[in-house]
Amino acid sequence: MPTLRKSFLLIAALALLPDLSQPAQATSRVAGIGGRVLGETSPLAAAQIYAYQLADLSLHKALTDSQGNFLFQDLPAGLYKIIAHKSGFMPVVVMLTRATSQAYTSLELKLSQRQPTEKDAEDFWTVRAKVPADVLRDIDTSAAGTLQVASFAGTSAGSLASSFKTEMQALTGFDRGGQLSGGGVGIKGQLGGTLVDLKGNFRQLSSDPFQPAGSSTAGMGQTSSLSLNLGGHGSRINISSISNRGNGNREDGPVDFEHYQVNWSQEVGENGHSDFAAHYTNESNYHRQGAVDPLDIPQTSRSYLIEGAYTEAFSDSNTLQAGLRYRERQFGLGDDPSRQGKASERQALSSIDLFSRGGVRVQPAVLMEYGLYSTLSNGSLALTPQGGVVLQLGSEWQLETTAARRVYKDAQPNPDFLPTLFEQRDLCEQGSEACYQMNLTRKGDGDDNSFTLSAIHRQVGDTLRLYFSDDFFDRQESLYLVRGDKLPEVHVGVSRKLSPRVITKLDSSLASGGGGTFFGADGRPYENDVRYLVTSLDTRFLASSTGVFIAFHQLQQQLDSADGHPAAQMEYERLQLTVNQNLNVLLSLASDWTVQLNMELSRGGNLTADPSESDRIRRRILGGIAVKF
Repeated sequence: MPTLRKSFLLIAALALLPDLSQPAQATSRVAGIGGRVLGETSPLAAAQIYAYQLADLSLHKALTDSQGNFLFQDLPAGLYKIIAHKSGFMPVVVMLTRATSQAYTSLELKLSQRQPTEKDAEDFWTVRAKVPADVLRDIDTSAAGTLQVASFAGTSAGSLASSFKTEMQALTGFDRGGQLSGGGVGIKGQLGGTLVDLKGNFRQLSSDPFQPAGSSTAGMGQTSSLSLNLGGHGSRINISSISNRGNGNREDGPVDFEHYQVNWSQEVGENGHSDFAAHYTNESNYHRQGAVDPLDIPQTSRSYLIEGAYTEAFSDSNTLQAGLRYRERQFGLGDDPSRQGKASERQALSSIDLFSRGGVRVQPAVLMEYGLYSTLSNGSLALTPQGGVVLQLGSEWQLETTAARRVYKDAQPNPDFLPTLFEQRDLCEQGSEACYQMNLTRKGDGDDNSFTLSAIHRQVGDTLRLYFSDDFFDRQESLYLVRGDKLPEVHVGVSRKLSPRVITKLDSSLASGGGGTFFGADGRPYENDVRYLVTSLDTRFLASSTGVFIAFHQLQQQLDSADGHPAAQMEYERLQLTVNQNLNVLLSLASDWTVQLNMELSRGGNLTADPSESDRIRRRILGGIAVKF
């Protein structure tokens, strides 16, 4: 009897214990997406599971365990494509919406393995078309360039590794009284072992983009660009072209601009890579269009650039790069002889640049950088040594300082002209006699929480036209910098994840300086004075898949005559608001559809003696739609 009593108590205690054979999440679900992947007869182990968020195109990956279970934790709210894949099985794609980041969603995905028939081949391509290109590339890479599925209808599995994602855009609206329309196409994917990225854009303005609204003179302008990127097996190549055309009542004639370039990079050994670039540009009336232009800016020009460099990492703490650059610029190809100054004379300037840069890690937290640029230009020699220090301040903060100053030997180089885009500028390497820079950077949890504070001081050595927009119809948004200008600048960049569903990025640059001698095309000298403020705020709302971009640009330039009075001045302001909305949040669509609305107000442009000529407000409103499939 006592034995029976003890057995009964033991059985009762075991009955009250939780079932340890079930996963822990069966009794306490964690936030995320979990479930199980099944084959036709049993659970599938080591199957690849992808969670692809359509709002920000972020990708999360997981593998199933021995029982076919998987779990994604801490996924933010949004619309997702869940893709399950395993070699030899048909992939499965499921779309679901997470209302909150704390929700738990359970899925059971079943992968089928069928006999190779023509019908199965059609089913495979139908499913594959729903898989995002980022996931396809990861699948193809993990399968060593081959998507391992059954050969359908005599088609080899290797040929199925060709996968592409296409994006098409269309926009229309009005700009400065004329109709602006255009479109674009992008194709990105993998062809065998080669990554392919093709982009093309075209825009056309039905009226003269250089005349104010209400002008009686009709005109037109158009711009197009094409870019092809190929990569694979340690090699990358980029081929691109830009073509701009403009017509109007300008006395100098129509505006023409053509640019072609080829960039190639190849890995060499385990720690080295070589780079090669070739550029060709031909323009007429593109860079010189104002009432007052610098003397050194030609009316027509043609330029060539060929550059090669080799970089080697000798160890984790020692790297070195050496390169050669050849540039040739031909000016005065058809200039108006009645226009005074050297710009109306046919001439050519050529230069050979030898450069090297490297870095040595003295301590784990201290990196010393060094470099030297030598320029041989029309019989003159210029040397520009460069040095810097990078300090690692803890696990997140980094301080970087660099200094470069040009030292001339022999004769002073002839005046040169360099068009430069503000977003891609590197005035410390080209166009500056001296450049001093300090960057304080904080990298938090990824790029969504970062901070950058930069202070830069430049002394300009060449004549520059600094563009603040790469839009052909906004090329008036620019400033002239001339030799002798001193330009201090402060830059602030902040990227912050305000909440799990709101990410914002602030970028702002402020500069004020001048002091150089501006020789106008009429041969008269002026003292240059420039300042600019460029700021933008980019915010993404992940829950609604909405993007809001706000930008404000203010440019000012003033030329003072010898008696101190302003001889010419320019003030340009532009306010931009762009809203993007992904429609997949509102509708269940097989493809990604996005609508965009862009509104801009601007005024000013062109140096003139009468500021009232540029007070007219110009408006641009564009609407467009893009689809990815």
